[in-house]
Amino acid sequence: MAGMVDIHNHILPQVDDGADSLETSLEMLRRGLQEGIEVAVLTPHFKPGDDQEKAELHQQRFAQLQEAVAGAGMAIQLFLGAEVGFRFGLAEVARWPGIPLAGSRYVLVDLPPGRLSGGLEKGMFELRTAGFRPILGHPERHRQLTQDEDQLQRLREQELLFQIDAGSLTGRFGQRTQKAARMLVERGWAEFVASDGHNLEKRPFTLRAARQWVEEGVGPEEAQLLFSDNPWRLVRGESIAFREGQVRRIPGRPAPERQRGWLSRLLGAGK
Repeated sequence: MAGMVDIHNHILPQVDDGADSLETSLEMLRRGLQEGIEVAVLTPHFKPGDDQEKAELHQQRFAQLQEAVAGAGMAIQLFLGAEVGFRFGLAEVARWPGIPLAGSRYVLVDLPPGRLSGGLEKGMFELRTAGFRPILGHPERHRQLTQDEDQLQRLREQELLFQIDAGSLTGRFGQRTQKAARMLVERGWAEFVASDGHNLEKRPFTLRAARQWVEEGVGPEEAQLLFSDNPWRLVRGESIAFREGQVRRIPGRPAPERQRGWLSRLLGAGK
């Protein structure tokens, strides 16, 4: 079985709110290796006001980290990408070096907290028209989006890929987010689970506990898909199949609700 690939983290040192030093980055990677993470796509924040100069800084720091990892003899493969804050002109930004994940056509997009942009669906459409494949980072953590089932459905109809945070599945961000994350996975509305690791303690570079929940709650085949198979396809630049929500569940567990209103009822129950 291929090892795990993490496609969303903030291990690149001293560029955002993630790793605060090269030493922290190396320790995060060591702990990831102990969990069976073989590949990490480093995705520092790229905010709406950032420009190509910031992208160049990311590339410089990435080269420094690669050198340090090689010097430490660590058997982990690193790639560069970015977590791009949603903005107008996203398709143009996606063409800059160091923005797409692992040099592929996949782009990780982050939604700002609060009110959703009225141009969200248009922006994702333009990104796809330009030849890129958008991945929406941790949709389960965006309160307004999880309250708007129609918009979630429209985004899925655009074949937008979803990445769920490992910490969301294990309850790190609270019960409401945990319920939303687990239901999205159970429903088949997720293509990746990633660490979104920022540091050594509060938001660590870890996938093990989340993978265990998926294996036990949905099944080992789904866990293999979300933590290994799809991420490996991404770093290889291969196509990732889009699913409309059919998941094989292990015997003895109830199937998730399929009818309209499933998410609002679920989250309302946790208020």
